[in-house]
Amino acid sequence: MPEHAKSDDVVSAAITPQAQTVERGTDWETGTLQPSGLLNHVATEGRFSLQSILSPQGSNVSDVLNENICSTFSPEDPVQLGHINLSIAESLFDNFIKVLNPYISQLDPVLHTFNYVRRRSSFLFTAILAAAAKSFNTALYQSLHDYAESLLANTFRLGRKSIEIAQAVLILTYWKEPEDTRAWIFLGYTIRMGMDLGWHRLAPYPSCDQLTLSEAQKRETRNVQRTWYILFVYDRSISLQTGKPWMIERSTFIEAIESWCRDPLATDNDRLLGAFVTLRLLSSEVFKLLGPKSSRVLSGPLHSIESLLAIIKIRIEEWEQRWIHCLLKSDMIYSETCHPFLIRFYGTHLRLQLFSLPLQEILASSDPDISTNLEVLWVSYSSALEMLQLINRSTSFLYFAQDSIHVMTAYSAAFLIKLLLSTPESIACQIEHHVTAAINTAARIFSQQASPPGSSCTLQAKFLEKIMSDFEARRQEQRLQPSQSRPLGDDPHTRINVTLLDESGTSRPTDALGNGVTSIDDTLQAERNGSQSVRQEFSFAEDDIWADMFASAGFNIQEGVFFA
Repeated sequence: MPEHAKSDDVVSAAITPQAQTVERGTDWETGTLQPSGLLNHVATEGRFSLQSILSPQGSNVSDVLNENICSTFSPEDPVQLGHINLSIAESLFDNFIKVLNPYISQLDPVLHTFNYVRRRSSFLFTAILAAAAKSFNTALYQSLHDYAESLLANTFRLGRKSIEIAQAVLILTYWKEPEDTRAWIFLGYTIRMGMDLGWHRLAPYPSCDQLTLSEAQKRETRNVQRTWYILFVYDRSISLQTGKPWMIERSTFIEAIESWCRDPLATDNDRLLGAFVTLRLLSSEVFKLLGPKSSRVLSGPLHSIESLLAIIKIRIEEWEQRWIHCLLKSDMIYSETCHPFLIRFYGTHLRLQLFSLPLQEILASSDPDISTNLEVLWVSYSSALEMLQLINRSTSFLYFAQDSIHVMTAYSAAFLIKLLLSTPESIACQIEHHVTAAINTAARIFSQQASPPGSSCTLQAKFLEKIMSDFEARRQEQRLQPSQSRPLGDDPHTRINVTLLDESGTSRPTDALGNGVTSIDDTLQAERNGSQSVRQEFSFAEDDIWADMFASAGFNIQEGVFFA
């Protein structure tokens, strides 16, 4: 056995269940009148089965639910089964750790070596290889992806639960097939798995129990903690963008993220994760205050929330500066990491989400007066534009970016098109050139990534090109009919509802993109008719209107996926 493989066995042997520091109440071990205190503790720690419940305390119950570390490779190992050559597998694994992992902060490069992961979990090992093959060896991708899917199905069927299984499921959601809409379901499945393993009771950092652990045990403990932090970010991100309830509650462990990031074992990827955790802690509660009118009580006119918006905007800017400065102090070369780009992109995206909420109410009112709310319009517009400009300045990071970046990019472009169609002509004509230039540049940059057909970059380029083509056709039609120009404050395009797209691709009605917008063909037909009554009946509140427009451009608003 090679020396590096032997070292992985040593690490594995050093890791025990006690290395996962979990908070337990004083009654947990002494017993209470609740099922968790009276029944076999094993049954409440990820092995809730009749066999576990009815086994005497202290007896050995077969661990059929967790993947065990063994001295030999699993019979499910993709290398031994001939799905991939060993040397190519090592190359793909190395590419994942060095290139893809910094985008998702999922694995510890010191702990998760090739042999460690291969022995620990064939499912995680295969998921990593499949994700890497999609970018680095497309000829092997389909076979590895299909095998990962079969392992997922088998894992779910047998009810297996482990940290590696949770990580594998998450990796399958980051670089999905274009038509895959399972991210929300997989997230819930993984969170429930983590709760069954006790992660929702993780002790806040630093824990006294960790002081006596070896470095290998500390890294294993941080592996669990890191995964729970990732699930928190994922959970809150989808929740605030879809209106669905989150599953992971705020806790002392979550709030201790900054101390966790200062640990000597923390990596640059951990610090990026820390930035996202603090951003979601900041944003989750704010959307309850700024949500649609039906879910909040307005004490007065719209200006009553302007102070709150100003405060949050400053907080987001401070957040960006702080965490980028934190990364600058690290050993990683600034120009070679995707982290500053991701921090700016997510911060700008949040500003767009926040300010699009009051903007929606302004444009949806019966008598919109945008002149008295120019800051809301300007911040929304400039944030969406800045997202595209960040894309245009960060070309080296686009090919490997996870799907959430592409969905947010599509959202920013769609929002700008929506803005041009929804604001008075006097404003639209001032911003149109900047919007079209940014979208056209982004489309060109995505098309120059040399991505294979069906990849996210290729689909993104086609989407941006199509919405610009449709928009320019509509503008040309307007120029041919000057009598149909929009009077200020009397335009049916201002009567809108909005839908916000999230990282996983689901939609939230009445937030930011378009719960209803007409297809461009319908808009052109209405203008050709030239009937004022038709214009008055034409409302952007119809559910399927915006969806039709973007479906024709190759993007499914409701599912947040591109059509292949």
